[in-house]
Amino acid sequence: MPFHRPALGLSLAALALAGTLAGVAQAATTDRNPAPTAQAAPAATPNAAAEAAAPAAKVTGFRSARFGMTADEVTKAITKDFKIEGKDIRRETNATERTTSLIVKVDDLQTGAGPAVVAYILGHSTQKLFQVNILWGGAVNPKVDPNALVGAANALRNYFVGQGYRQEGMLLNAPVGDGSQVVVFRGTDGQGRMSLLTLAVPPKPSDDTPALPPSLQLSYIEKPNEPDVFKIEKGF
Repeated sequence: MPFHRPALGLSLAALALAGTLAGVAQAATTDRNPAPTAQAAPAATPNAAAEAAAPAAKVTGFRSARFGMTADEVTKAITKDFKIEGKDIRRETNATERTTSLIVKVDDLQTGAGPAVVAYILGHSTQKLFQVNILWGGAVNPKVDPNALVGAANALRNYFVGQGYRQEGMLLNAPVGDGSQVVVFRGTDGQGRMSLLTLAVPPKPSDDTPALPPSLQLSYIEKPNEPDVFKIEKGF
């Protein structure tokens, strides 16, 4: 599935596109160049010794929300984690993928990154949690400081590098396509569940038009190659 660039006019419903980031992960190369924005810090280099020293990573969801939870269970996890009342949790349906998202806004999830929107995505066939997307910048905060967002991306990347993800398939600062999107970190645990951090830096349209603000997105994905979304069967 193609990558949809987070942009200023992006609706929050776009966070429910479950296949989007899995597509980015598959499309990314193994080129580990720094992100094409203001002064991204050098990536921490994973090595076998560091991986052996850290307990093996386990991607089970986000905070108290676990893959396989029902909507009611996810709602309870959200209220526990962020002290958010049920009325502040938006429920949206993706008409194409026929998934349901529970969406909340969190003001200070990552220090320096500004407000975030978190979408808990429930599968088409199971109606259970199979992916969590977290978005900073862009549509959430048009006045985001690009340097602060890059700093947050670097900090998250360095954190994930030390969490015991598998060396095989790990990506750090890998540009996608024309380089306006970068996989800052991609790693999987022993069961193939993925953490994926991407930075989108829209190119400046013209000399007379200001550049759109960057966006940072973090996803926790239960089955990157088999998202629980609606698909038309072969032979239709």
